Amino acid sequence: MSGERIRTELQLHPWDEPNLFDRAVNRDPQAIAAAWRQPGTRIIELDADGRFWPQPLGVPTQGPLDEEAAYLGRAGQRHWFVRRSTPISVGSTIREAELDGLQRQLLMAGLAVLNWIERSRYCARCGTRLRRTRGGFAAQCPGCGLEHFPRTDPAVIVAVLDHQDRIFLAHQGAWGTNRASLLAGFVESGESAENALFRELAEEAALQIDAFRYLGSQPWPFPRSLMLAYVARSGSVGRVDGIELEWGGWYSRTELASAEASGELVLPGHGSIARRVVDAWRAGGLPSPE
Repeated sequence: MSGERIRTELQLHPWDEPNLFDRAVNRDPQAIAAAWRQPGTRIIELDADGRFWPQPLGVPTQGPLDEEAAYLGRAGQRHWFVRRSTPISVGSTIREAELDGLQRQLLMAGLAVLNWIERSRYCARCGTRLRRTRGGFAAQCPGCGLEHFPRTDPAVIVAVLDHQDRIFLAHQGAWGTNRASLLAGFVESGESAENALFRELAEEAALQIDAFRYLGSQPWPFPRSLMLAYVARSGSVGRVDGIELEWGGWYSRTELASAEASGELVLPGHGSIARRVVDAWRAGGLPSPE
């Protein structure tokens, strides 16, 4: 597979993946009720772990508008809603499933807004229970009038390469056995994404960065992150902190293939930007940080 095709499939830049469903829809109550009743409208059921029934995605809406459902928008002539389900014991998870672009965008948006609704039931200013508006994507406080919107926590995720073009992968104790991924961390209050990149890599793995380049972003609703992906170059040896990261190191393409084949290392699921960046590096499709 060519590097250019990899970059197109990765959709690492915002302009490579336009919105595949229309969020800029009429969100007044009458329009949402009409969308619910329209033939072809579907509702996705998602549990708190991001598990869903994949085939087909969603079920037809029935009866009166479900007040617990959030209105995602429209793809073509089909409207999409989402609601929280009871735990789903089988099925696919957003983390692991191989999704097409529309499925990925709908599920990411759906899980993000459901997480926000569940965690933001009361006004942060006066404590009054909030009233949902705009199909679940906003809330009004009846007590003080403050309007609330979903919040997003930005985080950087970095493919660090050395001068031999090896990639640095590391393991957190909270992850599954042998799971390893790119280095990542949240942007702190009052901090730029670029400063967070330098700080996180120095804190977690003693890496000093010589050059870096922004790649693109991906929503990651666990519970409400926006992953800002970069590729960077480092001449440092690297050493994990032993606290947040238990182990890590440099891998050539051959070494990574061998570690995967033996089960020594497990990469993130295909739904994550981390996996797509790693796969692009393996195929020679990442742009140079310089």
